Amino acid sequence: MAIFEYIAVDKNGKTIRGDYEAKSRNEVVEFLHERKLVVVHVDEKIAAGLKDILKFNIGGVPLTNKVIFAKQLATMLSAGLPLLQALDVLTSQEKNSAFRSGLERVVQLVEGGSSLSKAFAKQRGIFTDVEINLIAAGEKSGNLVEMIQKVADNLESQKNFRSKIQGAMIYPVIIFIVVIVVVILLLMFMVPAVEQLYGDFDAELPWVTRVVVNISNFILSFWWALVIGMFATVVSFIYYRSTPSGKEIFDRISLSMPIFGNLVTKIQIAEFTRLLAMLLKSGIGIIDALHIVGKALPNVHFRKALFDAAKEVEKGVPLAVPLSKNEDVPLIVSRIIATGESTGNLDKVLTDIAQFYQTEVDNMTENLTKMLEPVILLIVGGIVAFIALVVYMPIYGLANIIV
Repeated sequence: MAIFEYIAVDKNGKTIRGDYEAKSRNEVVEFLHERKLVVVHVDEKIAAGLKDILKFNIGGVPLTNKVIFAKQLATMLSAGLPLLQALDVLTSQEKNSAFRSGLERVVQLVEGGSSLSKAFAKQRGIFTDVEINLIAAGEKSGNLVEMIQKVADNLESQKNFRSKIQGAMIYPVIIFIVVIVVVILLLMFMVPAVEQLYGDFDAELPWVTRVVVNISNFILSFWWALVIGMFATVVSFIYYRSTPSGKEIFDRISLSMPIFGNLVTKIQIAEFTRLLAMLLKSGIGIIDALHIVGKALPNVHFRKALFDAAKEVEKGVPLAVPLSKNEDVPLIVSRIIATGESTGNLDKVLTDIAQFYQTEVDNMTENLTKMLEPVILLIVGGIVAFIALVVYMPIYGLANIIV
């Protein structure tokens, strides 16, 4: 996507200038024609000014802002406020500059006659394909308010889940940060002091302490090389993680890890069954719904499972059959889905599965700190024992030399 600046004239002869984000110049021209404007000039912006830089948001639109926007939009529409007026109000009060900029373009598209779902589809970064398709289904069925409320509920459940995970990880992260700081202080101050003390007595350090002294001296002498190396490693990791092969490998590792692997699997099951149930209830066909949900899943292996399932369903095969052959999907899930298909209650069965696995995920996240405590104790205990060995062995050895 690129930013294009345009000059156009309306039917009253008034000159209108502005910016529009699009894939090509033709898309901008089409947008202006939809608004019944005569195009004078369209050109891609090359240099970004300070205002544009301030609008740039690396992390995307915050989830909290999306939740508030969707809830308020549903409330305003249910109160009888016209769509365009509601969008104008919400856009004017939005404090996040990147989100506000995106909403301004959505308002422009809706003013030009575009539907709300198509406007959000053209303005990427606000809503996902799942949410856009729910809005589109609401527009077709005349239940737009209900579907926007579903979008708000979906976003809020994502927000609550992320908060639980972040809360559960605070304790382990703090412990590891403290341990790292202690080790750095040890290498920078205590170990050199012990080395100097032994040097004053012309004594030889124990081999464990000598190894740590060499590491300490290397870090103090070549800290800049370590910083560069760590930066290069992180950048390389992020790059490889973003490639198809890297994502496939790391997603497989995430499914195979002790404790976390089971949690990731349950998260994916809860997510795909919940979203699939929502789309089926809104009237979207199962093949399209499987593709939409597949794109929304973060794990590439579950994404592939749904894409493969969509191909089989397209041939007339029941959904439960391809899912039962996938090693990442628990057998109980495919069997329950088969029951739902045979009784004609697939959306209800999917909702029940989603609720069950969401409860399992909630319980695991609440007890995540307790499950990690043995691992943390082993790691911290090992580091403390190593520190004691490095520091106290020389002291006992020096006492023997003095005696």
